[in-house]
Amino acid sequence: MIRLGYVQKLDRSVLPNVEKNLLPAFRKADFDPTRDYSAPWQGIFAGLIYRKDKVTPHSVNDIFDPKLKGKVTMLTESRDTVGLTMLGMGKDPAKATMNDINAALDKIDKANRDGQIRRFTGNDYTKDITKGDSWLIYGWSGDAVQLQADNPNVRFFFPPEGFTLSSDNMQVPIGAPHAYTAELMMNYVYDPEVQAKIAKVVNYVTPVRGVKEVLANENPKLAENQLIFPSDKLLQNAHIFRHWSVLQQFDTQIPWLIDSHANLA
Repeated sequence: MIRLGYVQKLDRSVLPNVEKNLLPAFRKADFDPTRDYSAPWQGIFAGLIYRKDKVTPHSVNDIFDPKLKGKVTMLTESRDTVGLTMLGMGKDPAKATMNDINAALDKIDKANRDGQIRRFTGNDYTKDITKGDSWLIYGWSGDAVQLQADNPNVRFFFPPEGFTLSSDNMQVPIGAPHAYTAELMMNYVYDPEVQAKIAKVVNYVTPVRGVKEVLANENPKLAENQLIFPSDKLLQNAHIFRHWSVLQQFDTQIPWLIDSHANLA
């Protein structure tokens, strides 16, 4: 969207909370190196979600274990599915070449044709994992936190090979009639007290400094949850899928894997 000119630069003078409280892990994105056009809403880890009553994962490559044939799902979000697969192949998604991507796509394609993969999903994988139709899946951290509340057998696993980190982002479209109000909204949710209320509900990685301290007295267990407040050590093993300016080759490899150009922009 930035590359195509669909969004406008943010007025930093209206965003003092963002300037002050945006955590270092989210300050730079290769699609927006100085965050002139975007402010992260929430951070997202992609790794393995599993049923601990069915399986004990040790590696991201366990999703290709023939013993789990038909009991695994992958994400339609290609950056996470391809990124996690590449990490299992010893490749860093942040430095990936097109050959690396194609090799991962070939591996996923073969697993799909062999019946290893039950299906490709968005957040609807929550139904599969809770019912026990799937035992091990590529999934997102916030969903795992929410699912654990209803089913203690659901767990999130950070693969030792690494995992992916991305963010949903707030932006202002070109020509927006109330851009200033939108920016006020962005600044509002970067108040740690406000963001703490959001973190308690959505359970994703907060991009805002000071939220952990706000929750420490109110909800110590939540404040220590690495899925919401990852340590610097944990973040060292997080990888961001690199930005591509030309996507045609990627888009045409396996159409069923790509959910939209917007997710690749």
